[in-house]
Amino acid sequence: MEPPPGGAGRRPAGPTRREIVQGVRRELELAGLETPRVEAERLVAAALDLSRSELGVSGGERVDPAGAASVARAVSRRLEGQPLQHIEGTVDFRRVRLVSDGRALIPRPETEQLLDHVAVGHRDRGTPVDALDIGVGSGAIAIALLDEGIADRVVGLDVSEDALGLARANARRAGVDGLELRACAPDMWSALAPGEAFDLIISNPPYVTTDELADLDPAVGEHEPRVALDGGQDGLDVIRTVVSGAAARLRDGGALFLEIGMSQGSAVLALLQAEPSLTDRRVGVDLAGRPRFASARKVASP
Repeated sequence: MEPPPGGAGRRPAGPTRREIVQGVRRELELAGLETPRVEAERLVAAALDLSRSELGVSGGERVDPAGAASVARAVSRRLEGQPLQHIEGTVDFRRVRLVSDGRALIPRPETEQLLDHVAVGHRDRGTPVDALDIGVGSGAIAIALLDEGIADRVVGLDVSEDALGLARANARRAGVDGLELRACAPDMWSALAPGEAFDLIISNPPYVTTDELADLDPAVGEHEPRVALDGGQDGLDVIRTVVSGAAARLRDGGALFLEIGMSQGSAVLALLQAEPSLTDRRVGVDLAGRPRFASARKVASP
């Protein structure tokens, strides 16, 4: 018997994109993820090489077996604990889109807020701004400084050659000029030339205590570099090194900005207050009202 005209009665070619998203959402819900709907949309969009908006307006389109297999692989990676940003391969930071993988820490929203603090008083100063980014990682901070006109030149330091490679690739991707990347030892300051000084020093250093590492979400603790997380027994090892050496590398009136752990405000403020060449010492809060940013300025010569 011939099937009716138009193919009625034939088995559909595959599930729709909308049905795929719904199925992935249910899997993520059963796994206990906090935002299963959003993650399902992002995973399916990444696996099918679509934007979330494209996925939303084309939910009725069928997914072929190759596409379904790609989605399955992405979901499997997420259920194994891999960060969503690593599966997507990119992360948006301020105005730029960066490659994201295991070579460096995934840029967080708090670090975007740090740039808001830095921008005040530095954007459009009318004179060139030289900046030092300690622990450049993916290049997020350094690239944003250049992209937004906050700095004209940035030196980025990192102990990890892998991170430097990622930062270099992200700078090319963003099309920024003026970034110089250097490998450094843990003391970091030895990577600078004698007398080299900056208008701005900024750092998102490792500030998780060694004991806290075991309690991190597996997506962080098992898939992001330990060297970018471990701040020592009290989380302040790198912060101490930055604060103690910053004044010698800042020009008069230059500023230091740090991202810190939300329980470290008092301790970091004390470190800043112990440096006689620093003034205007402050601890600022993030959008949730938690201490998250520290800053100070070098005393100008009389």
